[in-house]
Amino acid sequence: MKFNRVIGIVAKYILLTGGGVLLYILAAKYALAERGYFAAGGEVFFLLLPVLYYVVATVIRDYIRDIKDRKKH
Repeated sequence: MKFNRVIGIVAKYILLTGGGVLLYILAAKYALAERGYFAAGGEVFFLLLPVLYYVVATVIRDYIRDIKDRKKH
């Protein structure tokens, strides 16, 4: 794998992680104001943004590859 491609992939996941943390902080502040007390709720799933992105991208990539393989046979 080329070095530039690795840097691009690492940068993408750093951005996804940063975005997930930012969204979590914003959602946790909103939830605290709404509930009146601190609790971990659905906003925690924003921290899983990089993992969810990877899983969804892999599933879509595999699905497209399967469709292309069916057309060949």
